[in-house]
Amino acid sequence: MPNLRKVRQEAWEFYQKWRTEKTYSPAFKSSIRVSLRGWNHLSGSDKARKSRTCKDAYRRYKLLPHAKEIIKTSTTIQNITQKGTRKFYALEAVVEIAYNGKKENRKIRVILIEDKLGDKIFYSVMDRRLKEH
Repeated sequence: MPNLRKVRQEAWEFYQKWRTEKTYSPAFKSSIRVSLRGWNHLSGSDKARKSRTCKDAYRRYKLLPHAKEIIKTSTTIQNITQKGTRKFYALEAVVEIAYNGKKENRKIRVILIEDKLGDKIFYSVMDRRLKEH
């Protein structure tokens, strides 16, 4: 695995720039807020949860550009979950990514949460390998 510190720094620079942009979601027909809450969740510095493994954090950092693109292009909300008073929304897409020097299709899931005003906030991104048929 390449240098986690370097990948984290690149991801942080991407995230900081993304935070200054308007990200419109056709699925929600509104703008999505990109805040430190999402970064803290991705990096594992969210105090409410255990820290992430280096491998998990690395993967999520590399998926950030895909998360942004999925939010901007997805027209369908795949899943809505309620945990206590908090609502979680999932957007998904199959994306070709480079992995171990090869290209492969992965299902990327982007999670957004709803704040007290009903606004949607980027929260997390994850991937899953697709089974070969």
